[in-house]
Amino acid sequence: MEQRTRRWILIGGALATATIVGVGGALLWSGGTTAADAPGGGSQVKTPETPSQVAQSFLTRAFSGPASAAPFIDAPDAAVPALEATKAGMSTSVYQAQLAAAEPPAADATTTELTAAVTWTMPNSSRLKYDVKVPMTRAGGTWKVHWTPALIHPQLTEGASLVFRKALADGALLGRDGKPLVQNAIPDGLYKSITGSVGDVQGTDGWEVGISSGATFTALDGKKPEGGQKITVTLDPARQAAAQAAVDALPKGAAIVAIEASTSEILAVAQNKALSGTNPFVGRYAPGSTLKIVTAAAALNAGLVQANTALPCPATDTVGTRTISNAGFGHDSLPFHTAFALSCNTTFGELGLKLGPNALPDMAKRFGLGADWTISGADTNTGKVPPATGDQQVENSFGQGNVVASPFGMALVAATVVSGKQPKPTLMRGKPSTPNDVAAAPPPAVLQPLRAMMREVVTGGTAKQLAGIPGLAGKTGTAEAGGGTEHGWFVGYQGNVAFAVFVENAGSSQSALTATAAFLKG
Repeated sequence: MEQRTRRWILIGGALATATIVGVGGALLWSGGTTAADAPGGGSQVKTPETPSQVAQSFLTRAFSGPASAAPFIDAPDAAVPALEATKAGMSTSVYQAQLAAAEPPAADATTTELTAAVTWTMPNSSRLKYDVKVPMTRAGGTWKVHWTPALIHPQLTEGASLVFRKALADGALLGRDGKPLVQNAIPDGLYKSITGSVGDVQGTDGWEVGISSGATFTALDGKKPEGGQKITVTLDPARQAAAQAAVDALPKGAAIVAIEASTSEILAVAQNKALSGTNPFVGRYAPGSTLKIVTAAAALNAGLVQANTALPCPATDTVGTRTISNAGFGHDSLPFHTAFALSCNTTFGELGLKLGPNALPDMAKRFGLGADWTISGADTNTGKVPPATGDQQVENSFGQGNVVASPFGMALVAATVVSGKQPKPTLMRGKPSTPNDVAAAPPPAVLQPLRAMMREVVTGGTAKQLAGIPGLAGKTGTAEAGGGTEHGWFVGYQGNVAFAVFVENAGSSQSALTATAAFLKG
């Protein structure tokens, strides 16, 4: 076979071959004829001679490595940056270009035009198809592709590029600040509980491919996203972070629950790693003297005392058959509000014995303790205050006996003192809790003296180390936990923020007070 005839068959075969190259992919066909094919051999690549060969070489290299396409185009300084921009904009899309068959131009022609069918296979497997014109020009006996942005897409202009991008679905779990809720910003178990409750709120992302020019984007094809839900979790990021830092600073197991009193929205739920096997929503412990909030309300409501009623507060007393002691102090007589502020067990034991069997459980439920709600996003258990008489009633009156409460339950107690309303705890807006076993709000007549008494705890009572925190009110608690250990509590409020701080096996309420200061100042 003559050499001329053999070379023409090779070129014709090349024209029927598709150029297939992924952005950043490998070169599949060079389009050149090597000197080894010619008589005499050699290793030098000869410059393609026909317009189709040059066009094929350009298309092959255009998005596999734009710089390598430069020798085949007449304006490489303009072409290469434009090709690089589209390569970047189309991400991992795969580019294919197939030249249509064309007759060779006349021997003296200096221009001609070819056509190529282009397909972009995008990261989601969708395809964008269109045709482009490939203008060719010959100068000095060499054919080159004449640069125009329309070589990339017919609608492309100078400075523009093709871009593939996701169209994000409009749905998310949001924090109280309106920003997406970050998983590691709240306890992992709570995050899983919330997401397990609401399912996939994100929806399905869409996509779009188009021409980007400055701030303008012209879509060529795409699919609109399927919108999901926007659900606001009531947690406050700043208070959540402060609560978490406060409990993480303690060596013993600790938890904090904070609630917005006016709405009963849960603001923070934190626990440290040392508190294992439970969580602040369901872990139940003896509440100690923090239950005196309920006992005081029950005694006031029953007409047994008023805030200024003088009562004995002996250091040790036998009430029924139960011997009760205070924490190293005693007084012949104190106003009831002072007995509360100093946390006089003997005073409250005597009052407890005088209450009816259901007085404590009924009043506790009116503060949310022992009540039950189904709350979207979390399983909860506020606690239990059973009916009692005799010695059991005496012990229950100052938070021992068979009374138990969760940090969540005691936070509801504090929130009810502030708001005076029946609590309706909520973790996700638009998904109100369902009441299962709740009671009416506490009698208004008991709330005002109770608030003043809780304030006195801070200004001159067992929590006076926190007296510098403006507007703080609350009640300390030390609860026998068995085995010679005692849990520490502080239950209170500042302004519209009510909270409960619990420290396991703390020995006293001091570490709870330390965590309270860190939380409120954080």
